[in-house]
Amino acid sequence: MRRRNMDNKDEAIIRILSRQAHLSSRALSKMTSLPISTVHRRVQRLEAAGVITGYKALINYEKTNKPISALLFVNLAEVVPSKGHVPKKDIVAKFRKYEEIEEVTEVQAFNFDLILKARLQSLKKLSALIEEFRSIEGIEELSSAIITEETLLQPPIAFKE
Repeated sequence: MRRRNMDNKDEAIIRILSRQAHLSSRALSKMTSLPISTVHRRVQRLEAAGVITGYKALINYEKTNKPISALLFVNLAEVVPSKGHVPKKDIVAKFRKYEEIEEVTEVQAFNFDLILKARLQSLKKLSALIEEFRSIEGIEELSSAIITEETLLQPPIAFKE
């Protein structure tokens, strides 16, 4: 499914599921004012087209053993002395090996190329992780920001003709 084939009803379903993935077709039906069968068919079509690639539980990490959340801003080196260019995909592959890394986002920004979202047990573990990442070939600079609060926004009323 190409983007241009999606209509307002598909967009409404996606917006709701991105914030409340656990909802049933019946609940989506009520929120979108669409028949249950229509909602079910549209969700199946969005899944088959690769628009919806999975569902995610939203966790209150303050109640887990990993209450510390941080964003790590990674600036990649253009060239590493005696090594040359280290491809971004190689560096991203290294981050996949760390259970603390929840997300990797590639960006076009002034001072950094990647944003990592990490979940950790303590600030001490965050500090150790940052030091470990600084030794990865191809990383020029790394800075961090501790997330003090995360707020998931509820979807607005979904669909209006």
